[in-house]
Amino acid sequence: MSLRSPVVLLSLVLTLACGGASESPAPPVAAPGAPSAAKPPAATAKGTASISGKVTYDGAVPAAEKVKVSADPKCQAQHPQGLEKQPVRVTNGGLADAFVWIKSGITGTHAAPAEPVLLDQQGCTYHPHIVGLQTGQAIKIRNSDDTLHNIHPKPTVNTEFNLGQARKGMETNKTFDKQEIMIPVGCDVHPWMRSYISVVSHPFFTVSKEDGTFEIKGLPAGEYEVEVIHEKLKSLTQKVTVKDGESGKVTFAFKG
Repeated sequence: MSLRSPVVLLSLVLTLACGGASESPAPPVAAPGAPSAAKPPAATAKGTASISGKVTYDGAVPAAEKVKVSADPKCQAQHPQGLEKQPVRVTNGGLADAFVWIKSGITGTHAAPAEPVLLDQQGCTYHPHIVGLQTGQAIKIRNSDDTLHNIHPKPTVNTEFNLGQARKGMETNKTFDKQEIMIPVGCDVHPWMRSYISVVSHPFFTVSKEDGTFEIKGLPAGEYEVEVIHEKLKSLTQKVTVKDGESGKVTFAFKG
């Protein structure tokens, strides 16, 4: 046997005993007090309180505006006598189409619904006239008329777009990523068409019904500032305090 063999054997033993190059490196250890990886904020739990009430109008109701639609034969066929636009719609003192939302007092994060909100072009008018949705929630824009429409919102903080829909049945989804109330929407083809989109960072909003009534559900207990906005009238605000399981009542009175 070679005299070098014991030396080689001894070297091999020492290498294995010390771990050698085959040993995997130890995982890194976080320094004491080092921040952990950021986690997305959890959605805020739904509450059990609500705010309900009525939006009223006292005074002479403005006369409806008569609109000629003869420039488009397809619109004329649906409205042979023309259209009447009446933004101030009052039934037994109740004001319809007022946007009602919690302006301040909401905390936490609120995920946008997966279901889109529909804005339909039907009868050469927008349906609904007042639209509410959350930031990040899709708005489905549909053309239900057999004529060309285009949808042209004019926001101030969100991105403006001008979308043409030439055929009946066309649909397009859009989203807004910033809160913005009462964005005017028009059709460059039919200048009488008008709608308003309100984008809110939480789900606590609604639109007053034909009789002026409204309700906002799922609120946590707390004090809130509620605002009512109408396209032709000034906005009104009130502070409302609600407890768990209770409903705060409020009336917003506009005067003509």
